[in-house]
Amino acid sequence: MVPLLFDSVFGMVIHAAGRPISRTAFLHVDYRKVTPIDTTLTARGWIRETDGRKAFVNAELRDPDGNVLAEANGLMVRLLAGQP
Repeated sequence: MVPLLFDSVFGMVIHAAGRPISRTAFLHVDYRKVTPIDTTLTARGWIRETDGRKAFVNAELRDPDGNVLAEANGLMVRLLAGQP
């Protein structure tokens, strides 16, 4: 479930940055602590670097106390004309 969350965060980061529609090329997650259930969590993402069609994205998931539960990094690639 956490990788799906990070994939969504990556998409929102790309959109918020005003970059064209992109797809996830890879996504790596490091789990730091057990993720609690029935707790409000905070997800934050940002673009670390861009290179042409590529956007290297990072994200983190934190509990209400600010503890990092999981970290992710990945590559989003801008679609070419005609790509779905």
